[in-house]
Amino acid sequence: MIRRIAIGTALLAVLATAPAFGGFGASDLIFIPVVTRAVGSAGTQWVSDVYVTNVDDVDIDVAFIYLPSGFNNSARFVDRTYWLGGRESDGFGDVNEELASIPPGGTVVLRDIVGEYWSASIGANGNGSLVAAAYEADTLEDDGSRVYRNAVVNSRIYNDTTIWVEDDENPGEFVERAAEYGQNMPGVPWYNLADGGAVGDDYDLSYEVLTGGEEGNGRRYNVGVFNASDVLTSLTVAIQPLQPNGEPYLDAEENEISSVVTLAPLSHIQLFRPYPNVWEIEDDVEQSTVRVSIVAWSSSASQPRPMMTSYGSVVYNRTGDPSSVLPSFADPYDVECIWGPGDPGAAKRRDRPAQRPVAIPPR
Repeated sequence: MIRRIAIGTALLAVLATAPAFGGFGASDLIFIPVVTRAVGSAGTQWVSDVYVTNVDDVDIDVAFIYLPSGFNNSARFVDRTYWLGGRESDGFGDVNEELASIPPGGTVVLRDIVGEYWSASIGANGNGSLVAAAYEADTLEDDGSRVYRNAVVNSRIYNDTTIWVEDDENPGEFVERAAEYGQNMPGVPWYNLADGGAVGDDYDLSYEVLTGGEEGNGRRYNVGVFNASDVLTSLTVAIQPLQPNGEPYLDAEENEISSVVTLAPLSHIQLFRPYPNVWEIEDDVEQSTVRVSIVAWSSSASQPRPMMTSYGSVVYNRTGDPSSVLPSFADPYDVECIWGPGDPGAAKRRDRPAQRPVAIPPR
């Protein structure tokens, strides 16, 4: 559900701080904000490959769950038969043995992961998100417990297309050849998610900033959000475009333009060309910023973990060539929690106990 509302200036108060982005990507629980196998605008054909690298010092196994866009995916998440893993004995519905016993430094590439493993459940087209879990080889128990280990997981999303090039054997004549235009979408470790509960007097990790907003002059812009909370928590997320001067866009009644999206547990949504299609901004857009904020949540969990991640994508209309826009926090990275002499437990997010929002389900 999406609706246009007026949002007060209090939501903009922290934007005066410069965005920062941490480069720590290794984890045992990683969220890939978007993967796809779909037909897009202007005849584009979108496909996703996923790269898994073991950065630990022992062999690891990795398992994936695909969460299709627009659905409450909690029931899907807690059923291992929807998962892809490396060992049939672990009860996964799909098995690729390359995901078992990946050696230290080893890499596995899964080509067209959505089409290869989940096309039967999504039909011809499918956008969504992935969750990846890494653990020491052959330690997954029936209750979902395992020995945590670290991996780096990224997705490459590309337009599988053709181009016309001059024929080497017949100068002046042109032939059609296969071509790809793609973008990298890094996986987000669980500790790098926006967190609705990580708000204090001098920091706010409940929202993310997306730069590069552009619409017109041959380019289009998409915005996506993934509810990475626990399986019992829904999010209310505000998505607000800002002008190059940092001020909000206003509608005809002088109200701030924004969207409020209700995200069911483990659901994904992508706004396609929101500037004209959702926010009804008719003029060409350049140098815009989009702020994505957790503004509320509802949950039946005893300890809700309201978390999300977002992304943007700039696509050049003529070629279908995309560029990823990664989210940034407006609160600076707390360097001393790792590099400084202070107490490692003093990291701002750790004002409450550190806990992963989800885990591999029991059998």
